[in-house]
Amino acid sequence: MNTMKMISFLAIGFAIFTATAYAENKAVPVQKVTDNYIQLSDNAKLFYHDSGKGPVIVFIPGWTMSSEVFKAQMTYFNKKYRVITLDPRSQGRSSVTLENNNYTQHGADLAHFLDALGLKKVTLVAWSWGCNDAYAYIRLKGVSNLRAFVCVDASPKSSGGKNEWAGADYPDWGAAVVQPMMYNRYQFAQVWAQSMVEHKLTPAEQEWIVKESFHTPTYAALQLLLDAIYADYRPEARLLNSSGIPTLNFVSQYSAANATKWLHANAPHAHIKIMGKHLMFWEHPDEFNQTLSEFLDGVAASSKSNQ
Repeated sequence: MNTMKMISFLAIGFAIFTATAYAENKAVPVQKVTDNYIQLSDNAKLFYHDSGKGPVIVFIPGWTMSSEVFKAQMTYFNKKYRVITLDPRSQGRSSVTLENNNYTQHGADLAHFLDALGLKKVTLVAWSWGCNDAYAYIRLKGVSNLRAFVCVDASPKSSGGKNEWAGADYPDWGAAVVQPMMYNRYQFAQVWAQSMVEHKLTPAEQEWIVKESFHTPTYAALQLLLDAIYADYRPEARLLNSSGIPTLNFVSQYSAANATKWLHANAPHAHIKIMGKHLMFWEHPDEFNQTLSEFLDGVAASSKSNQ
């Protein structure tokens, strides 16, 4: 083979190799994330991130936390779905209000939010007492606009005995949460942050969780806390089951026994995934995202087969 033929052969080979490597390793385009506000009837504003296209998933954070906690979910799911992460009233970058810091209002705010954006057949993915936002929405509007519901580690009734699926019994909330938070919220928040994960938080991780929580003033946090302690959304959880809305409950290992017992008896069609501790989706995003993705694929397949 002469020199020119050898050069041509090598050039063609390099081009084929480069094209193959690019095809195998090309990056998925980064989805643009937009930051927006929706104004409510009382002039409060709700902040939300919005990215991607496709079926709509709305992520709702738990008590005092912001939508920033769902970053790993947004970047994973916005390649296939339209992903919206919402800051409820008095949380994150949404307006802080003196009154109406309760889950009934959060449910009404969510209804206004979905209507204002014209969102139809949505999947709600809520964490902790963010599930109360969703349950309160269901109490107000029913389930007709839901494609699916995912609740991450929250009982529909937060208070109950040791053999019930609950965070604590009524008298225990005061000593465990209310008083420590009132007397030294920063110290309480540090302990609370560590309690939600399996690994030892780095100082930066702990401080980030505390900082996000402190977007909610203490008075508003206490209002939401007291409302959650006495709330009972078991009828809404049963309605999801009887209406045939696909439901997935992520349950921490701590509450697995009581949670599965209650769900099997009251919501037998619900899917259950047991993993980690309360912040499982943040601490173990790969496992969480894979489980949620498989659930959503199943919802899509079922929807097509019923058409």
